[in-house]
Amino acid sequence: MGDGESEPNGPGAHWTPEWGERFRQVLKRVGGLKGASELIDTKAEQIAKWRDGRTRPPFFALMTLVSAAKLDLNWLATGDAPPRRAAAVPADIDDELFGRVFEAVQRLYKDERVSLPPINLGRIAARKYGEISAATADPVERGVMIKLIVEQLRAEIRAAQAAPGTGKASA
Repeated sequence: MGDGESEPNGPGAHWTPEWGERFRQVLKRVGGLKGASELIDTKAEQIAKWRDGRTRPPFFALMTLVSAAKLDLNWLATGDAPPRRAAAVPADIDDELFGRVFEAVQRLYKDERVSLPPINLGRIAARKYGEISAATADPVERGVMIKLIVEQLRAEIRAAQAAPGTGKASA
């Protein structure tokens, strides 16, 4: 069997019901089997096999899903580390700034020909909005930061596309 297709009880297998439950939490945060399937360009049936311990997932698929879920890979593997939380979006949202961040993220993914469900675009935009609003209140600096964040995301997308076996970009 190929990568991601090994028997769970073979050499080096470490699937446990607890790992399966942690993986379910990851899936829930990325939109279930359907959301995970879209995120890593893998059939939902295959992801269900990983969840149920029937096959082992490839590392880069796990890394992409855990990152999108804003959780810690060590926590998924061992259960020891607490889940990582995303920066909170302030209650007093600057509609104009959020709109500009969302528009920039959406345009970037379209320009890079990477299709993401709107909910994932929104999650990325919310995370980046939180970073910008926490860093500065100056409108000029915020405009510059949007451009910087777009270039950072572009580099992440292109690196993910260039890496073998990673499927879709998930920056």
